[in-house]
Amino acid sequence: MIRLTKFSLVFLLFLAGNVYAQDELLTIQQAVEQAISNNAGLNQMRARLVQKENEWRTNTGVSAPEISYFKEGISDDPTAPFAEKRVAITQEVDFPLTSVYRVKALKQEVEAQQNVIVAKEKEISSQVKSKYIEVVYALYLQRSRENQLKLAQDLYNAVYTKFETGLGNGIDLANAEIQLDEARNDLDQSEWILHQARYGLFNVMGLPVEEQKYSIQFADTLYATDIDISQIQALAVQEEQPAYRASMNLLNASDYFLKEAKSNILPDVRFSIYKQDYGTGYDFNGFEVGLSIPIWYPFDQKGKIQMATARKEELLWNQKEIRLNMKKEIEYAWHNYSVSRSIVNRYHDSMQERSSKLQSMSLRAYQLGEIDLLELLNAQQIYLKSEQRYLTALRDYYMQLAALEQYLNQELIY
Repeated sequence: MIRLTKFSLVFLLFLAGNVYAQDELLTIQQAVEQAISNNAGLNQMRARLVQKENEWRTNTGVSAPEISYFKEGISDDPTAPFAEKRVAITQEVDFPLTSVYRVKALKQEVEAQQNVIVAKEKEISSQVKSKYIEVVYALYLQRSRENQLKLAQDLYNAVYTKFETGLGNGIDLANAEIQLDEARNDLDQSEWILHQARYGLFNVMGLPVEEQKYSIQFADTLYATDIDISQIQALAVQEEQPAYRASMNLLNASDYFLKEAKSNILPDVRFSIYKQDYGTGYDFNGFEVGLSIPIWYPFDQKGKIQMATARKEELLWNQKEIRLNMKKEIEYAWHNYSVSRSIVNRYHDSMQERSSKLQSMSLRAYQLGEIDLLELLNAQQIYLKSEQRYLTALRDYYMQLAALEQYLNQELIY
């Protein structure tokens, strides 16, 4: 069942104040559509598909017919200037079985290219969503760093107040000043992380340079499907993966090419029909049939058979590699997804409230002189560390869903 998880809802509301005031809003779906439309590699694949779809027309085994004129027995005798004249049409064709196997192999290669394109589209979609998630994470990180700066400012104010009243010391004040400057540095760094994420997204989208504007905003409205391992095992059927289907198509094509190579030992056919003139006009007809004899089998046909056999073996190993890599990627994405989901849930269930409460209580206790600066700093570090770990886990959660989308026939992030 597709639903908005509770931590996705927090993800949505966190920046809601910025979302609805945006003029140039780029959604995650728009980013995916733009990338699939503009991706150079994908468009090259589409062009190769058109080439492959028309390749069979040039490989039917039927060559262009030859029209020839023949004149024999030419002499100076005006009463019999020639013995025979002939106009002929000659046609050469491969052995029919050879052409059938070749065309079938080419059709399998067309299907393979179609599956490669589908796999590439899934890969691009996953990449774009990952980049979009990085942008959203950078926005969250910037907001977190602003909160960190506010806490550092509150800390400095509390220390400065105690210092002014004679209850504090210069060491604590210097420490508070350093914490404040570090918070400013972290906030500046978060801005660079955001710009890096934005341009990473623009690049994978293939967005023209003149359209990469600072006014482009990003919708923090990511919905996620909460799935478990049994669903992944049921949905990620290996034989249905486009990359695997493409390998099967190529393997089938190699079978047909091997059969084609073996059928080359059968003779090609050459035949001619012609009109003959023996001096009284083209009153006679004739025909000629020829067969090619594969006397060079050890060099020509045998070489083609061995090449086709080796190609089939190469594709078998390639298919095994695809299966292993696919299993590795699915397992990796699932386990990382599972771990990050646990961290996010734990943060929402207990850590968020407790760490926030600890931080506010510690600041109040420091102001009252109940704890020293070290204990206050420790409480603030716990609060900030748990929040930033949560953001990292939330980013990983979405990233792994984006990775899993490549192997499932449904959208997990939209």
